[in-house]
Order: sequence, then C-alpha cells, then structure tokens
Amino acid sequence: MLFDVDGTILDGGGLIADSMIGAFRAAGETPPTRTDVMRLIGLSLREMIDILTRNLDADRRDKVQAGYRTRYFDAIVRQIDPPVFPGTEAMLFDLYRAGVTLGITTGKSIRSVGHLLDSMDWHRMFASVQCAELNPSKPSPEMVLKAMEEAGHGPRTTVLVGDSRYDMQMAARAGIPAVGVSWGYTAPDELRAEGATAIADTVGDLTEGFLRQVVGEAERVPAGLTRDER
Repeated sequence: MLFDVDGTILDGGGLIADSMIGAFRAAGETPPTRTDVMRLIGLSLREMIDILTRNLDADRRDKVQAGYRTRYFDAIVRQIDPPVFPGTEAMLFDLYRAGVTLGITTGKSIRSVGHLLDSMDWHRMFASVQCAELNPSKPSPEMVLKAMEEAGHGPRTTVLVGDSRYDMQMAARAGIPAVGVSWGYTAPDELRAEGATAIADTVGDLTEGFLRQVVGEAERVPAGLTRDER
C-alpha cells in the first residue's frame, strides 16, 4: 500500500503555501495566492516553481526556489511535532502490524521526508520511500514502479492512497487502483474524475480490508471505467 505524504498523512499545506509566498516576497516578486500554491501540492518542488514562476527568468526562479527550501525546512525543524492528521499514526501501525507492506510516494525532498520519519520513528514501517530527488515528478509512474520493485509487489496487490489529482494520474499510469482521501487539498469529485477507485472519508476507513477490497474492485471494473460507472 503506497501513501502520499502532504494532504494524506501530513497536514502541511498551510506551511508549504506560507513558505512559498514568503520566498516570492523575499525575492521581490509578486507572490501567488495560497489557493494557487495548494492546487500544486503533490508535484515536486521544481515543477511547482516552474508553474508559479513561468514569467520569470531562470535566475529569479532559482532564487525563489532557494528561498522556499530555506524557509520550509527552517519551519519544520521548529515544529514540536509534525502536523500528522489525527488517527494517521494508529492507522499506519495497524496496517503494518497486520502484515501489509507499506511505501511512500511523495514529491517532498529526501531531507523533508527523512525529518518526518525521524520525528515519528516511522522508518521501520516503510519498505520503500520514493522522493523527489530520486524520481521524475508526479504524475510520472516512476515512483510507483520503483516502490513496487523494492517492496516485491506487483500491480495486482498494490493500491495508492493520495489526495491530489497527480496521485490519481500517477496510479493510473502505473496500472494500479487509487484511493482518494477527502481530508486533503483536492475535492473528492475531482479525485473521482481523475480515476479514484474509491474515496476514504475518514482515516478510519483505511483499514486492511478496505484497501484490499479496492484492489479487488479495480480488477472487476472494465478498463476506462470508474467504480461508479459500472
């Protein structure tokens, strides 16, 4: 079972938006809105920057990106605890103890994900951790393909849990089902339109049985149709 981080495990959207807006202002550029930033969460940082700074030259883009990195990591190390969504840790431990192989597929940096795993003492739970520096950005399927290879699973026994359109698109390109979560930064209807096989309304929905049912449902739905279109 593969998990996205921001908007799925971690409620980090506000900090991402604030860090990005601060980086633009420090570079002397007009900042994007919080909504503009939040809609891009899921992409790797370079892709976010390229979209948000499409009217700037390369030097200005690099300045904004460097400013973001500094502000974001300084902010997360000052946090007493990472802003993990309530119930998420218990859910992950329940799946791990049940023998479900877990992995991470995220547009976050190795440094940021490492800080999360260190802070929560989660390293042992994840058989594969795929980050931005090691892979093309979502929605490329490369993260999923590498994670499956490392974890020893194939498409028939893998499901992705995420909150963004990029997660749903990545799963589709990798040939695996995806569960959208309703507490993230993308509306459930949009996740369904992007191919979500199911929507989890609470962290408690993400049980072993639920996720395994999603894999089974995906196998029974004809190619090109969502579960709701059968």
